[in-house]
Order: sequence, then structure tokens, then C-alpha cells
Amino acid sequence: MTNEPKNRFFLKLLLWFVFLSTLGVGGGVFFLLFVVVPIEQAFTDRGWSQFKIDHAMKYFVVGWVIFGFVVSFLYYNFIVKKNHWLLTWLLAASSIMLTVAGLYYFLNTGSGIVQASQGEVVEGERFTFGPYPEKEDLLSLKERGYDGVITLLNPTLPIEKPLLGQEVRFAEEVELEVHSLPMLPWVGDNTKSIEKVKELITQDDKKYYVHCYLGRHRVDVVKQVINEELGDDLYALHFLQPTTLERGNLFYFPDQSILLGPYPTEEEWFTRIKRGEVEEIVSLLKDPQDSEWPIKEKKTVSEIQIKYTSMPLKEEPTLDDIKKVASYVQSLDHKVYVHDFTNSTATAMLESYIDWGTTLLGDTSPIVQCGETEWIGRKMLVGCQPDKVERDRLRKIGTTDFIQLDGLSLTEQYQLIKEVKDQKRLAYLVAGPYQKQVTRMATGLLYGSAQRGEELEEIKFINGQAKRHERNLLVGPMLESSEYMTFATAYGVAQVIYLQSPSTSSEEEMKQVKELGAAHHIKVKVVQMTTGYEEELIPLLDRESGLNYIMTEDSLTSEVNAYLKKF
Repeated sequence: MTNEPKNRFFLKLLLWFVFLSTLGVGGGVFFLLFVVVPIEQAFTDRGWSQFKIDHAMKYFVVGWVIFGFVVSFLYYNFIVKKNHWLLTWLLAASSIMLTVAGLYYFLNTGSGIVQASQGEVVEGERFTFGPYPEKEDLLSLKERGYDGVITLLNPTLPIEKPLLGQEVRFAEEVELEVHSLPMLPWVGDNTKSIEKVKELITQDDKKYYVHCYLGRHRVDVVKQVINEELGDDLYALHFLQPTTLERGNLFYFPDQSILLGPYPTEEEWFTRIKRGEVEEIVSLLKDPQDSEWPIKEKKTVSEIQIKYTSMPLKEEPTLDDIKKVASYVQSLDHKVYVHDFTNSTATAMLESYIDWGTTLLGDTSPIVQCGETEWIGRKMLVGCQPDKVERDRLRKIGTTDFIQLDGLSLTEQYQLIKEVKDQKRLAYLVAGPYQKQVTRMATGLLYGSAQRGEELEEIKFINGQAKRHERNLLVGPMLESSEYMTFATAYGVAQVIYLQSPSTSSEEEMKQVKELGAAHHIKVKVVQMTTGYEEELIPLLDRESGLNYIMTEDSLTSEVNAYLKKF
């Protein structure tokens, strides 16, 4: 009799453990298929970066673990300990049945439930990416000339271990090599497997099928590794160069070998810096004793294996200071990211010097008696009419030209500012009562927007609404003739790109667009919307840092917006 309470205690503990483990495994399978995968796809559809998705999904994984322990705690304390035996055995049996069902569907990768969650098969010249292959798939790969399979399944996961064993057996039967490089989705360190991937893909020119379980997350990691190692655009994760980061604007130059901006966030280090194939960081941050950021940055850069160079600048650097940094980064033969913490005076001066070979100097905008002046980067100043003494002071900070815009028409103002930009002259624009108008126009021609471009979304068009993609990129309807003045000229559009569909537009319409652009001195480029049109479009956008306006017929704007969203 004395052993009965003890035996019951161990029985209760055993039931608690069975309930916890089976709920975790069985419920986890359905949580993955019906919750995690759809949410991850929703984040992808919203344009989230892979790093941001990974970061968010960690909370769902940890949340499920916490949920399992909470439910099992409630099960033990309010049902098992209180000797509700019928309910105890019923819930334990239900949890076991849940696990059996979950494992059945998980191990039967050909089932409709699993296939609905799988990613697409993406085929390349040497590498094809997709979900877990059945025996018939392996046989097909062998017949099509594949040399092996790179499996990212992780044997430490109980539900993936039997699938890996089955795959190895099937591969041996059809005489395919299997390279097991275990990775974990969303959580865990995959560094060792990534290094093995690099070794494998550079050692030979064999053809491989790369897969994880669903063919979604882990295969994307390998795609990026292959692109970095082989430089093969077929496997590249393409994206349009962004013009803003969390802490400020991002500037880049025609060959895109030099990027300039603020200190990246944790996500941006991977999605914009590492993913952008930057090989060196040049930090303008001050000595570590003034801030913890340089110490944190060195650790981050070391982890993502990028060279780090410190070239701290004062709050108001001299021209020699700027020349020193510019000379160094321009001498490099690889891609470099130069940054301060935010868009500082130093980055504004560097942007001007790297782009134009010269820059205006100073931290605060110069004071003139007739009113305030406004910086346009460090390439132009806008203000009222300065007197002789003030002109001399403006020349000392680098001003070479004083351009009289007061009293001129919009078209004349646009033409003169565009000439200053094309000739790379450090100018003071005398705007008089039109200072706001001239500032907006000059900012558009040089940068699109001084901030993030939110103000551009408020512009009303006759034929519909435009969508902002970057601070210097709008996609919208065909412009009416009056809008070349009220919008394109007034907002400083540097380039109009007409995406023409041969099936819905005529030669006469194309001729009219070119004539309207020429009449207003606005650069117009026509891109035919035929197969591969993006190969012409993206370089046009990359080469123009000012405001780009892409226009096309109403029926095609959604397609263009969807295409640009992918980048």
C-alpha cells in the first residue's frame, strides 16, 4: 500500500511528459503548416526582407514552445493532480493521436496538405532549388543528368531525421550523391553548413538539386551563398538599390561601388549591406570612448565577414578631411559602404565631393540679412539676394556661381538649375519670393526628396494616383500636357521613363511624349515593355539620383508596381 502513492506520482509525471512532448511535436507540425508558413508567405507578399521575416518568425517558434509548456502546466495542475482520470487519459490520448496525424502528414510529403505549403521548384543551369524530393523525383533528377542532392534537413530534429534517412536510401538506389549540410530555419547558427556549401560549389562543376523540407527558407540562404561565391546572376537575389535606410538617406553613385549613408540597423546590416555584396565598411564615427556604437559595429562587421576601416571625422570637417576619405574610398577596387550615424554634415559633404569632385563647406546654412538660406545637399544653396559682403562670405565656403531665378518662369528656372547640375557647379540660387518653389525643384533634380518622399504621394494627377517606391521614384499614369509644367517641372523631375506597350499605344503617342519632354527640357526615355524590359529599366533608374517618374497606361501600372515591389 505504501508504494501506491509513489507509483501514482510517477504515473502522473509520465502522463504530463507524454502530453507535453506529443503536444509539442504533433501540434508543432500543424502549427508549422497552417500558421507559420502562411504567416511567412504573408510577410513575403508585403515585401519584408528575409532577415526581418526570420527575426519575426523566431517569436512564433518561441511562442509555440511557451504555449506548450503553459498548456501542459495547466493540464498537470488542474486535471492530473486533481485526479480527473477520465479527462486525463482522454487528453493524453488526443495528444498522441495529434502526433500520429502530424507525423503522418509530415512524413508523407506528397500529401495535399504538405504540397500546399511547399515552395516552387526554381531551376538553374547548375543548381535547382525546391522542396523534399520523393523517390520518383530523385529518379527524374538522375535521368536529367544531375550529379547529386544537397539536403539541408537537420537530423537533430526528430521529425526530419527519418526523412533524411529515407532520402539517403532512395538516393543510393538511383545512384545519386547526397551531401547532408544541416540547417535550421529561423533559429540557430548555420555558419558551419554555409562554409561547407561554399567548399562544395567551388570544388567542381557538378549539377545539384538543393532542398530543405518545404523548399522555402533554407534554400534561399543557399541561393545567396551561391551568388556570392560564383557571381552568377542566375542565382542572384536581385533588388533595386534603396534610397533610404532607417536612420537616413542612402546615396550611391553611377557604378554603385561606393554607398554612403547612416549607421545600419541590425536588419539592414544583412539585408542592405551584406546582401548588397559590400566588401568593406568605412566608418566616420568618432572614437569608441565617445560612444558604444563603434564597438558594436566592429563586432557586427566581424560576424558578417566584411573588412572594417575607421576614418572618424569632426562634426564640421575641413575640405582636406573630406578629400582624404574620398581619395581612400575611390581608390578601392571593391564595393564599400561609408557611413556616419545619421545623415551628417560629413556625409553631405562627402556625397557632393565624391559625385561632383567639389563641395560646399559648413554645418549650418549661411545667414543673409534678407532671409534664411537652405542647403540642397552640399551642392547648392537657395536664398534671397545677398549683398556684396555676403557674396564674398558665400564664396569662401565654396560657392562659384550666383544664379538669378527671381522673376523667371518655371521652365526657365528648371532649365537653369538643370544646367548647374549637369555642369556640377556649386551655386547659390537667388530665388526671392519663390524660395519654396525653387528649393522643391532643385531638391527634385538632385535627390528626388530631402526626406523619404512622403510628400510626393500627395500629388494629384488627372489620370489617377501615383505610387512612391523610393524617395526618388514614382510610378503613375500618363501625364497630360499641362502636368509637364504643374508636376514634372515644378517638382524637379529629372527623368521621365515612358514604359510603352506596343499592343496598347501608338507611335503618335510616343512622339507626343518626346515632344512634350523636349519643350520643358525634361529628359524622356522610352522603354518598350517587351520580354526582358527590366534589363533596360533598372540601369536607367540606377544612373539617375534625381526624381524619376515612370509612366505607362492604366492597365499596366499594377504590373509595373508589382514588378518593382519584388526588388
